[in-house]
Amino acid sequence: MDLPVECTHCKVLMTSWSAPGSPVRYYQCPFCCRTFSSAYGEVFRRRAGARVVEHRDPAPRPASPAPLATPEEIRWKQLKSRAARWFARLEAEEERVSAYACASSGARTPSRHR
Repeated sequence: MDLPVECTHCKVLMTSWSAPGSPVRYYQCPFCCRTFSSAYGEVFRRRAGARVVEHRDPAPRPASPAPLATPEEIRWKQLKSRAARWFARLEAEEERVSAYACASSGARTPSRHR
């Protein structure tokens, strides 16, 4: 199935690629990054996330061997990764401070009865 495929969530054409000699073709949305395989034809028939575009372009573009991330997408992923690490450090510090505050305030942990 080497037809143009559209993401039903973002309404854009998906990039496609396949391994050399493989009958299976993969499609990925450049915006939401959902990926679909031609091995699962029911996805395309039921339009569950992807649909085959009925009209063909007069000059179809050659499919790239694999979708490549743009420099902006790479920077955005790095930024999100740094933010996730920062938030994790904040949460760990908050837990340490609250545990120290409970210990220094004289709050006792429940002891077992003998």
